[in-house]
Formats: sequence, structure tokens, C-alpha cells
Amino acid sequence: MEEKKLITKKKLQVVKFSVKKGEALDKNSNTKMEHDRVVGAFVRLSNPDALQGATIRLLIDDIEIIPADTEVALLHHSDDMSINDVAYPVNEKAKNSTIKVSYADNSENLAVGEEYDVRLYLMTEVDVKQ
Repeated sequence: MEEKKLITKKKLQVVKFSVKKGEALDKNSNTKMEHDRVVGAFVRLSNPDALQGATIRLLIDDIEIIPADTEVALLHHSDDMSINDVAYPVNEKAKNSTIKVSYADNSENLAVGEEYDVRLYLMTEVDVKQ
């Protein structure tokens, strides 16, 4: 009888929310049950002009991954970068873990409209027997 090999597949999970200029908000979610581990995190903003002054905090199962007041610019992915180069390395259990995001827009940039979208991408791994 042939043993099945364990293969690790990479997946992305997106936590999306909208922010108004000058707003601070908390977003709670959960990792997907089929994801085994969170191995990285990065952010994209629909309006990159909002980067200056924006801060973020990320907790997974109440473990602080990204500390409060971390500048979003440090985690922001732009089109000319590989996600592997910008992703903040993480090694936390997924499997329906709680995700808590605190985001604050402190932008005084006039190019920032009234509202923009924030996408926090969690890079995850899934172990599959084949």
C-alpha cells in the first residue's frame, strides 16, 4: 500500500474593510477552517495616497502579530513588488483563529478622498495528502 505524501499549498485570505478619512476602526474576523497556518501578512490600499499617517495592529488568537501604531507603509504591497518581498513573516495557527485588526487613518493628505478600501492579505498554508 502506497503512503500518501503531504503537500503544502499556499492560499490567500482577504480581510477587506472601508475607512473614512480620519477614522479609526476595529475589524474582527476569523481565519478559514481549511487553512492550517498563517505564514505572512501584507496590506493594499485602494488609494495609496492614504499611506502617509495610516497605522495598523494585527492580532491572531489574541497574540499580537503587528504591534499598535505600525505604519501601514511598512506592510504595503505595490504593483512593482513581489508579495514574498513585502509580506510580514508570521507563523501562527489558522483553523478558525480569531483575527483582530485595528486601523487608523491619520492622513491629512488632500489627495485622500472621503473613503477608501483596505485589504489585509493573510498568506496561509494548507497541508494536503496526495
